[in-house]
Amino acid sequence: MELSQTLAQEIVERAMRILPGNVNVMDASGLIIGSGDPARLFTRHAGARQVIAEGRAVALDATAAARLAGAQPGINLPLYRQGELVGVLGVTGEDAEQLRLPTELLRLTAEMLIEQATGQAPATTCMTVPLLRQLLAPGAAPELGRHANLLGLQPALPRDVLLLEFTAPAPGFGDWAQQRVTHSWCLPRGEGQWLWYRPGAEAPDALLEELPGQGWSLGRSAWIPAPRPWTGLAETTQRAVDLLAVARRLRPDLIRVTLDDLALPTWLQGQAECARGAWLLEPLARLRRADRDGQLLATLRSWFAQDASPQACAEALGLHRNGLRHRLERIQALTGRDPRRFADAAELYCALLLWDQGWANSQS
Repeated sequence: MELSQTLAQEIVERAMRILPGNVNVMDASGLIIGSGDPARLFTRHAGARQVIAEGRAVALDATAAARLAGAQPGINLPLYRQGELVGVLGVTGEDAEQLRLPTELLRLTAEMLIEQATGQAPATTCMTVPLLRQLLAPGAAPELGRHANLLGLQPALPRDVLLLEFTAPAPGFGDWAQQRVTHSWCLPRGEGQWLWYRPGAEAPDALLEELPGQGWSLGRSAWIPAPRPWTGLAETTQRAVDLLAVARRLRPDLIRVTLDDLALPTWLQGQAECARGAWLLEPLARLRRADRDGQLLATLRSWFAQDASPQACAEALGLHRNGLRHRLERIQALTGRDPRRFADAAELYCALLLWDQGWANSQS
């Protein structure tokens, strides 16, 4: 395939809306066929010829550029179409390394435009996954949103997060999902998992009912219904991951989980990396050290499982109510928290959830 001058200039014009330096597009022989500097059109680009010869990105600082006729400092990246090198993208600038990320994103845009121009655009999921991974990472740079706009991804459009876990691989799910819900994004995550970001935040039940008909078997789903623009999706994505992990452990009977089902345990799961929450576990750690046979910890678990009902808890443990009262008093003496008082019980309950999530071991 030969890269046309018209397409090359379109790539340049799009790029120069967001990049401060000059942009050049070269064909597969190194000839500049698109440029923000008309004087450079139809001249040979020495950096591009090096890219073509070596098949890799070439960054030139001022010293390296001075050794090449007509070259300027910047970075040059190969452009591919279905594995074939069809051209080179170059961005001028003194700090080539600082230009690397925006130029890599620009290359993604350029390659998509090339595919679209030939009428053989690859699957949407394959085209957008590299950008989506960067867009949805915590602390993503603002220029990522501008590049997403260039691709028509509408990053400012609020989207919810639906995390799907399949019992077997679900090939083709990403493309189906993006076609099924307009302007949605889909991203594979781990073994058999997909993240689906949907505008509108409608309950996903009707969509989930369609999955078996497509040949996909859903194991579990976790839905965070609060829609947010791209700058807030890293946080809600983590919340969906936490919700799925909590549901798998605490409510294995739930297949379609929403945040309302397990809001507090999910929030606590999100605190697992926060050392400031260590104080919450101190009373439970004292109990654990003194409770050599695990009897008191089991009593506390049963107490919460039976909604703090003395009669139900005693029956579940096979105890007389006086025996249960004696154990609760020992728990109070060791922890300084009375499970029969609401405020103290709330602290112990949260601590127990964190403990069961392995948080204590991660801090030791």
